[in-house]
Amino acid sequence: MARVLIIDDDFEIVSILTEILKTEGHEVDSAPEPVEGMQKSRKYSPDLIILDYHMPGNTGAHLFESLRRNNATKATPILFMSGEADPQQILDEITDSAGSRFLPKPVPLDDFRRTIREMLAEGKEA
Repeated sequence: MARVLIIDDDFEIVSILTEILKTEGHEVDSAPEPVEGMQKSRKYSPDLIILDYHMPGNTGAHLFESLRRNNATKATPILFMSGEADPQQILDEITDSAGSRFLPKPVPLDDFRRTIREMLAEGKEA
């Protein structure tokens, strides 16, 4: 079982992802905006962070950089998800994409589950 933090302002997406992750046996917490996401990431110590790229007042890239500067989350795998952003645009905006991946919304369920399993396995190896 892993601890997963979802930082996304879309309540429906958060609900769907939470349900999927819980059926896989994971513990899940969420935050609807970047400031709360940063606070919860420090308190919750997630094994994986799922991060929306487009959020009110900030982009996921800005939050990503803050997470990477924080000792508690600097090595935490981060999965970017977005229905609007171009994966290359995201990679161009972040300084260190190691341990990070991108999935488009909506994502096929099998792809989501496989990516989560792979990222959690890679995180344990690091």
